[in-house]
Amino acid sequence: MKTKIPLILALLLTGVLAHAAPLTVAVYDFKGDAEAAGFAGKVTTLVTANLTTETNLVLVERAELTAALSEQAFGVSGMVGSDAAAKIGQITGAKVLVAGQVMKSSDNHLIIVAYIIGTETGRLFANKVEGAADNLAALTSDLSRKIALTITIQTTNLVTPEPESREDYLNRIVKNIHGTNRPSVSVSIQRYNHPYEPAIDGELGVILLKAGFKVVDGNSDHKPDIEIVGGGDMLALNSRGELFSCSYGIDVKIQERRTGEIIGFDHQESTATATGQVAAFTAAQTKTVDALAERILPLLAK
Repeated sequence: MKTKIPLILALLLTGVLAHAAPLTVAVYDFKGDAEAAGFAGKVTTLVTANLTTETNLVLVERAELTAALSEQAFGVSGMVGSDAAAKIGQITGAKVLVAGQVMKSSDNHLIIVAYIIGTETGRLFANKVEGAADNLAALTSDLSRKIALTITIQTTNLVTPEPESREDYLNRIVKNIHGTNRPSVSVSIQRYNHPYEPAIDGELGVILLKAGFKVVDGNSDHKPDIEIVGGGDMLALNSRGELFSCSYGIDVKIQERRTGEIIGFDHQESTATATGQVAAFTAAQTKTVDALAERILPLLAK
């Protein structure tokens, strides 16, 4: 007896769809060549309607998508670039963008190509159907099933995984400290005087306190056991539209105050991207401090 592979695959994928977290999808207008222009709007409407029946997909409302596109004045090509897809994702919250082209190759023969683009990853996949124009409903139904299956199978390529929250990251840093020593520590890190720059001392001090270390002012009557001194500065700042990419670096020296013994030197550079210059700078600095703390705290706890 022959096994019906397509049926088994469909049943397996049905189980996946039932348990997958819903993804937000935006269907951008399908475009048609000169002979197929009259079919493009119908394809867009039918594909959108078909995808709304998929329980693992949440469709962006056409009015919301149209407003976003008109504001950004995207091109009219059915092939949407990764930059435009990313912008649509930022505006509408869509994780996946579906767009496409409709072509007429003979008197009554249509070829429909759908592009599935991850707005976060820029990865592109394509599906195609072809057949008689009189059978448009069946063609778009078949194409919609292919699109839905592609999104399900390629989710990890289309959508970036949820990043670890900073709170979880810091908790993991603290949990991974195996030593029991908790000396008192002072932190003095000089920085370039950006008007929006938070104090690095405070950022690192908060993490030290969270890990059970006593943080003291270097000028207080209570002298610290360990002194952390150094400097930090922005290394690069680039922009692409409203997105900014910032690199930040910190150098530190870790020294035992009483004996003057240098426990270690460390350097950390990190890069972060965000909407807006201040947000990118802050994110890069915080990321640098956190990565530095992940190495320094176990050293102090020995």
